[in-house]
Amino acid sequence: MVPACLLPPVLPPRPQDNSSQLQAVDYEATLHQFDPTAAPEKQAKIAMDTAIAAGSNEQLKVVLQQIGQQLPQQTITLMMHALRSVGKQGNLAMMQLLLEEIKSCNAQQVFELMKYALDGAAAQENPSMMDFLLGTVQKVFHTAFPQQFFELLQHAVNTAAKQGNLGLLKFLMDHTAAALIPINYDIVFGHVVARGEAETLLKDAIIGGAPYENVILMLLQSVKNLPESTDSRLGSRQSLKNTAKVQLIKCYKQRDPALFAKLMAAIKSFFPEETAHVHSGVDGDVAM
Repeated sequence: MVPACLLPPVLPPRPQDNSSQLQAVDYEATLHQFDPTAAPEKQAKIAMDTAIAAGSNEQLKVVLQQIGQQLPQQTITLMMHALRSVGKQGNLAMMQLLLEEIKSCNAQQVFELMKYALDGAAAQENPSMMDFLLGTVQKVFHTAFPQQFFELLQHAVNTAAKQGNLGLLKFLMDHTAAALIPINYDIVFGHVVARGEAETLLKDAIIGGAPYENVILMLLQSVKNLPESTDSRLGSRQSLKNTAKVQLIKCYKQRDPALFAKLMAAIKSFFPEETAHVHSGVDGDVAM
């Protein structure tokens, strides 16, 4: 049953020339209530979020129909919001509904819309939504628009890394590697560094242990490619290298000597200055 507040009164016809009469409203404050004074776009977002939170496809269909009839110029923008919200919630049936709705859009519009769906899915610990969306991306873009296909996969990995979603980042790395899809991990890591999350992501990957070995090696490789300097600020090459070494010693030197030796050998191969420390007689495990 669709609540009465989501029927046509929620989206009144747009006034022709009296936009100044539309009062500014706080979206968060009106998230769960109908406010007839709100701008139609705000009302539409509230109505969509209510339907999405309720998990009601029928309710969402009504809202989307109203948007198409009364706010045609805002349809794409509001669909971006819906795709991101449903991606975050992880409702596969509702995402399928939205993907059906955008079938009539042109390829460039679908490309932009899918970025918002992927952004939402990147907030999910469970990779099922991301897996579903990647399947859709492959069907739509892989053959007809290969460049856009690669860009969307790069976007998915970038976004998972920016969110600090280590489990999903591993899933995407495994998925793209198995499919021989090239991902620029320097770009991925650059986003993480820019957000000040590089140390945290590196520590968490090392704590994750052997299952995250590919993620650890990718992060170390990207650290290696940062500019060389003696700068020890957060996110710098020096700081991240030291963070990795200290975390490896804490986690594995006693508990898993084989993994410790393997990853420390990787550090020494990635960072030539580490070999110089050893040759100079400094303990390679703790040299900074």
